[in-house]
Amino acid sequence: MLPDTRKVVLVCDTMNEIDDQFAIAYALGSPAVEVLGVISSQNTLVHGSDSVHIYREEAKKIVELCGRGDVQTLTGAERPMESVDSPIDSEGVRFLSDLAKDTDFSILGTGPATDLAAFRLLYPQISKSIPIIWAGSFPNQETWLKHKFGELNARADIQAWRVLYADPINLVVLPGWPGVVKVAVESESFVAQLLSKNKAISNYLGSILEEWCRDRVSLDMDASRGSKVLWDIVNVAYYSVPNAVKVQQMPIPFVDAAGAMYWNQIQGQVPVCLNVDAPAIIYDFWAAIDNL
Repeated sequence: MLPDTRKVVLVCDTMNEIDDQFAIAYALGSPAVEVLGVISSQNTLVHGSDSVHIYREEAKKIVELCGRGDVQTLTGAERPMESVDSPIDSEGVRFLSDLAKDTDFSILGTGPATDLAAFRLLYPQISKSIPIIWAGSFPNQETWLKHKFGELNARADIQAWRVLYADPINLVVLPGWPGVVKVAVESESFVAQLLSKNKAISNYLGSILEEWCRDRVSLDMDASRGSKVLWDIVNVAYYSVPNAVKVQQMPIPFVDAAGAMYWNQIQGQVPVCLNVDAPAIIYDFWAAIDNL
């Protein structure tokens, strides 16, 4: 491990889309981060009550295709929180708690915030020293009004989102818009480059990217048909190529139980990503894949 390597735990809804798979592979190949574990979070909005187990199997597959069977894959909560004071304990949250007792690490949250909120609520003393880099939410009212129904990480557990915003110490927010959305790839050429490497993991990533862009109509979240935003790789880039992830201190508002954001009720300020150097992140991603 290099002296400046950052230890991380990924908390992913792997297979909700396909960008979590790319993020896991990126993290495992990057010399700038050391992956201590991958926790699968729920997303019952997409895959119902069995989502966390579906995602854990996919995460385990990615880890093994990367030749890293030594990295633990764990399950988080099976359902979203019912209220801001109803944290759900899980194997994944206990793993974070045990780790935090004697290890300096960060959490890369690329899915709903269920397990991140549970960690904060169940272990308030130790969890506040652990940075959380979360892919979700919105930087301002205009972006929220435009994209509020397309951003699943916040919507899939609104109460957990509220917990993070109510006590935002050590929180970094990577909203999809206007910055992260720039990390979009054109399917045909990106798939060809993945397959040309002829590795187990690159072949698999190529196959799921090709399938996604062939079978899905253009979504509000993606740039256009035939392309895919690799949203979650920006969480890894935050440590792997930090100069490419542009953050600035921004106010975060009160969020009510229905997920409405009140920009006249500010709860604090946190670093928020407003722009990215997409070519630099993609370049770093390829270097990580070559390193696997």
